[in-house]
Amino acid sequence: MRKIKLAIIGAGKEGSSLYYCFRMKPNVEIVGIYDNTGKGTGLDEAISKGIPVYDNLEEIAAIKDLDIIVETTKDPQIAEKIRSLKKPETQVVEASSLELIVALGDKKERTEAELFSLIGSIHDAVMIVDRDGKISYANKVFERITGIAVPEIVGQNIFEVYPDSPVAHCLRTGQSFSGQKYSFGDSAKEYSYNVTPIIVRDNVTGVIGIFKVLPDIVKLMEELQKSSSIIEGLYDRLGHINGLAELNISDVMPIDKMEQIMLRQALTKYGYSVEGKKRAAKALNISLATLYNKLKKYQIS
Repeated sequence: MRKIKLAIIGAGKEGSSLYYCFRMKPNVEIVGIYDNTGKGTGLDEAISKGIPVYDNLEEIAAIKDLDIIVETTKDPQIAEKIRSLKKPETQVVEASSLELIVALGDKKERTEAELFSLIGSIHDAVMIVDRDGKISYANKVFERITGIAVPEIVGQNIFEVYPDSPVAHCLRTGQSFSGQKYSFGDSAKEYSYNVTPIIVRDNVTGVIGIFKVLPDIVKLMEELQKSSSIIEGLYDRLGHINGLAELNISDVMPIDKMEQIMLRQALTKYGYSVEGKKRAAKALNISLATLYNKLKKYQIS
């Protein structure tokens, strides 16, 4: 990107202040200073940096590809002359107006820096997209927990890479969403999420999404639900076993009683002979010795 070429008219207090304001701006190049005092007040550093100092306005106006001339002298004659000399593509700005723009720009930069510093310090993954769906930002936590490199995803369009994502859905509808399960692409990792539209003057200008690794408690609850279904299915099956139909599946039964029932059912099916006991032990997935110990324990003969 080409830098903005800027010249300063006036080497007094205001001129030197503007020089120090713009000298560190990466997108601005100071290409000349007009010294109407003849004293070079405050220009020592500019001179040491090789910035030309002129004593006539014609030389300033002749600078090639000059974008902006900042007039700081408040002298009507100088202001009028520089406007008559400048090229059509060069803009003349009064210092007071430019100082306001600079102040607003600095405030915006500070606010953005504070915002991204805050986002970078949190422990959740953050993704930001603009109004067109272009991914403009993802923090390092996003890269760490998803395994997706930030440089690879920034600049991509959310509707192309993750069209079914809650971020894309939020941008389409303009509504906030939260949920427990989302996986990026073919990944098996699941995340809980909160997505919110960025609204400026009643218009959706983007979306910010925050993703967290699915809490272990949620996974545990799901496993418990699965286990409950399996147990209920087991009770249903037990209810159909010969001799157990009278059991109520809502009963709470001690484990040893359940074990006795299963032993008796296995022996009823395979027989009480040595061969029958071997087959019963195999069906119960225990050793023959363990079967004999349990028969002795429960006095089953």
